[in-house]
Amino acid sequence: MRASPKLRLAALWPGSVAGQIALLIVAAMVVTHAVATLAFFTLREPWRPDDHPGVAATRIATLARLLDATPAPERDDLLRAAARTLPTLRIASWPASAPAGTASEALASHTVVQRVRDGFARSLAITDLDAADTPPGIRVGIVTPEGARFSALVPDDDRPPIRQGAIVVTFLFLAVVLSLITVWAARALTRPLARLAQAAEAFGTRMNVVALPERGPQEVIAVAQALDRMRARVRRLVDDRTQMLAAISHDLRTPITRLRLRAEFIEDDHARTMTLRDLDQMNGLVEAALSFVRDGQSGEERAVTLIDVASLVQTVCDGFADVGADVQVAATRHVLVRGRPDELQRAVMNLVDNAVKYGGSARLRIAQTEHRVVVEVSDDGPGIPESEREAMLQPFVRGDRARNLDTASGFGLGLSIVVAIAEAHDGRLTLTNRSPRGLTARLELPLAAGAARPVPERIAAE
Repeated sequence: MRASPKLRLAALWPGSVAGQIALLIVAAMVVTHAVATLAFFTLREPWRPDDHPGVAATRIATLARLLDATPAPERDDLLRAAARTLPTLRIASWPASAPAGTASEALASHTVVQRVRDGFARSLAITDLDAADTPPGIRVGIVTPEGARFSALVPDDDRPPIRQGAIVVTFLFLAVVLSLITVWAARALTRPLARLAQAAEAFGTRMNVVALPERGPQEVIAVAQALDRMRARVRRLVDDRTQMLAAISHDLRTPITRLRLRAEFIEDDHARTMTLRDLDQMNGLVEAALSFVRDGQSGEERAVTLIDVASLVQTVCDGFADVGADVQVAATRHVLVRGRPDELQRAVMNLVDNAVKYGGSARLRIAQTEHRVVVEVSDDGPGIPESEREAMLQPFVRGDRARNLDTASGFGLGLSIVVAIAEAHDGRLTLTNRSPRGLTARLELPLAAGAARPVPERIAAE
């Protein structure tokens, strides 16, 4: 069974990046030389000097000038010497008795005839002669202003002389074609790398939602296979860590509950109060860990719906206002994002909770750019030093200086949960200090398809 031409061509195409680049370079060189050679043979004049139209025209013009300057008795000797020296021109005397006639329109516009006139530099009468034994060419009769007459064989080559414009256009066309081929080849080589980079970036945020490239150079396929194996190992490690953390946090609830019941029977009021406070902090740590496991992961299996950001923010603010917190919405926009409502509500709730906890109040503002919506939560607290800002986004890093459970007001999981939720929704969280004091947390999320249009800003009146 014979293979198809497409399969035979695919078999000849090298599989490695180095082989493909080498093949492209060799192909570009071959095409360049082929086009240059074609242009040379197309535009060039004959190689032999005697057959060169320009050389023949120059010789005829030179002979005409010599005859015109030579006395009449000596012209015959000069013609005979020229005929022996230049046999290809078939030079012969043209008797005065022969009718001069007039040149035809075709002869007057002939390229070689025009070269003869240009080389003579004066008025020169040229007439075409009929000759049955004329070899390839045109038999012409020439009469100089001084009356010298002779006949010669003009090469019948009406190609104009090589012009620089034709050469420039040829090589410009060659450069454009090679550039287009190079760009196409470069895109074909880098497209698998771009897909590989996209898959790696998506794996870092959404844990494997972009397929790895299965076609391309051998090096790219090898890297893709190695990345796929690494993704599987990382997923197992993350799943094991998540299950272990969830199991430990869940199992700790039961002994904490039993300890709380037993603490109620402690007779010493101070000891009972301190014990219950420690148990409350332990229970808060367990709840924070469970929340980090539940809300801090990608949650790909959860339903994704359209969410009105303004309604979600107002719901969170109303909940804090009900318990007496100073939380207000300064400006809002009704825009839609696509995501999981419970996770986004938890993210906004964590930002507002931090603002109220460390700044005493929270001011929320919703802004919209061309493709994203921004939820800003500002407070009047001490802010975060720039050197500690990146560390604050890591799990179990607290903003306060205390490192013991007696005075700590949190467990350092709030912002890390917000970061994980933002990345799972193709967004990001940034922290910026305000002047003269305070902090602004910016939660950026991509707009839902069809929602990226300007919406008038509404200042909250309540």
